Amino acid sequence: MLLAFIDETGDKTRRDYLGLSIAVVNGLHYPQIKQKAQNVLTSAGWAPDVEFKGAHLFSSTKGCPDVSIEQRIRIAHGLLDLNIAKQNARMRFYFGAMASTDPSADYLNYLPSLLYRALDKAPNGAGKNLLAVTCDQRYDLDHDRLHLEIDEVARSRGYVLMERVHMARSSFHTIGLMYADIVGYLLGRIDTISADVDLFDGLTDTELASSNMARRLRTSMDLAAKIRRLTTYSHTLSPAAQ
Repeated sequence: MLLAFIDETGDKTRRDYLGLSIAVVNGLHYPQIKQKAQNVLTSAGWAPDVEFKGAHLFSSTKGCPDVSIEQRIRIAHGLLDLNIAKQNARMRFYFGAMASTDPSADYLNYLPSLLYRALDKAPNGAGKNLLAVTCDQRYDLDHDRLHLEIDEVARSRGYVLMERVHMARSSFHTIGLMYADIVGYLLGRIDTISADVDLFDGLTDTELASSNMARRLRTSMDLAAKIRRLTTYSHTLSPAAQ
């Protein structure tokens, strides 16, 4: 059985930025990843009633207030380390970004093509062609259309979709969504901060070393370097405009 988790990311400064992140994992690996990931969080003092997400990494006021930013970054390193098996990364990640003036429409238009790339041809064998898809909850999407679009992609790759596409409210327990969120957040920050060259233009080495944005970019790049199986795509226009 294959599991796919889908999340999106934006940027509070660059309002037209839309990134979609997909995490794919064989169901055989999921129980161990979830148990160990939750252990990483609780061992660091993260409260089980609070979700851990990328947007909490660099903010001491979001998420669990008792955990410092330095501790949050260590948690993210620990979580990404769990994905590294001795021979192969357990999870595969796919990320696509674009400029969008209509995020809900572009989500539905672009997601099928990204998911198609994320899914290999279904393997043979009883139950091996079963696919379960979980998306982070959004209230601005047509859920019926979302299901039909994803079901069509699944069929084209030889998979049978498990029941309906599930829209889940992210929490401490939605570990697959957490991974999709963290990876999407990191790649989104690398995209948007790197593109804003004026942030660092003319700064001295000392000023760069003390710049919050520069530190955020360096940390995001360090964490992203741990993602072993990552494929990225980009669109200059939304699918609807192409």
